[in-house]
Amino acid sequence: MENKLDIRKDPSGKEQRIYLEGRLDASWAGHLDDYLNGLVREGAHRLILNMSGVHYMSSAGIRTLVVHHKKLKKIGGLFVLEELSPGVAEVLEMVGMIGMLTEGEKEAPVVLKEKSNFLEVGQYRFENEILSDGVMTISLTGNPALSITSGYTADDNQKFKFKSNQYGLGIGAIGLGFEDCRSRFGEFLAIGDAVVYKPSDKSKIPDYIVKTGKLEPEINALYSIRAEGTFANRIIFEPVTENSSITISELVSGFAASSGLNQFLFLIIAESDGLVGASLNAPPVDGNPLFEFPGIRENIHFTTEPAYSKMLSVSLGICSKNPDESLRPFLRPDKPGSTSFIHTHSAVFPYQSLPKNEKSVNKLVLHLFETSHVIDVLHLINDSRDIAGIGESIFKQGVAWIGNLSK
Repeated sequence: MENKLDIRKDPSGKEQRIYLEGRLDASWAGHLDDYLNGLVREGAHRLILNMSGVHYMSSAGIRTLVVHHKKLKKIGGLFVLEELSPGVAEVLEMVGMIGMLTEGEKEAPVVLKEKSNFLEVGQYRFENEILSDGVMTISLTGNPALSITSGYTADDNQKFKFKSNQYGLGIGAIGLGFEDCRSRFGEFLAIGDAVVYKPSDKSKIPDYIVKTGKLEPEINALYSIRAEGTFANRIIFEPVTENSSITISELVSGFAASSGLNQFLFLIIAESDGLVGASLNAPPVDGNPLFEFPGIRENIHFTTEPAYSKMLSVSLGICSKNPDESLRPFLRPDKPGSTSFIHTHSAVFPYQSLPKNEKSVNKLVLHLFETSHVIDVLHLINDSRDIAGIGESIFKQGVAWIGNLSK
């Protein structure tokens, strides 16, 4: 017998069936682990492994199977073995794992969604579930134009606390007040029970506060866009064909078409296929000309190519097709010539699978902060320069919560 493990799969469906043939030992357990992780990353959360062709399995192979069983069970998925070969059945019986790894509901339960609808835009499918008929209120503070001149002073600083139904983004810092924060002001996003920002003091290490007991997330903001209320829609977006990706501007257009809204807040948790953004390396205070050449090279960090592919991003943004005079200074066209204006900040985490059917975005966000770490915080931009431009941020698949900001 050859010392190898062959892996093949059936065409994708509600469940993904994988056929293994050969040796599942230490040499091949890592290969199988990478393969299964790839399937989960692509959105397959119900996996059935046919073990009829496995003639040998070591403890390393058992560990790989147990790890994936626990991982998918945790997010409400399925991982089950079927048609065990005599050798596999004997080993699993001896270690007491045969019951755990072979018991599972192999047919996906039928879930009726009375208030959902589907829309295909390009190569992507948008599943829109109506959560409420609530309308969010929006509040604006500060002057974003002062970022260009670094004209912020202590008079511009306002401290805000955020509760579970409050969201926001802007330039700010976690600290005692303006003087304490003046060397650290950078991009922030407030996502319910968590506030995260990237200090501009060249530490390059994002800092955050999550709600714990009586501790409430708060930020010192030089300017901010804040929204309060309940989300109206939850939209799952996924590719119709394999290896597809979607830009942030296409995503926002899909959200608008799915929800029927012209002005809304969006909170996206998604797998990135490359983020394009910027962040401050120096605080916009004391009149320091951050955007003048050659200082801009040191003062502003730009992604020189799409960054953080295959990472998990939490992006908060505002979109408006007809922003009024008060909101317009806070937004930019999502792409050249567009009538849709947006402003988006994104926090980047290592990739992990999350429960696909969890409706509470706050629970998912808190889970991320409790089980992972923030790699970066970016203000997403569209680098549309004719020759050197690297375009806009691209995503693979994910879920978004939409807040109605219509007046």
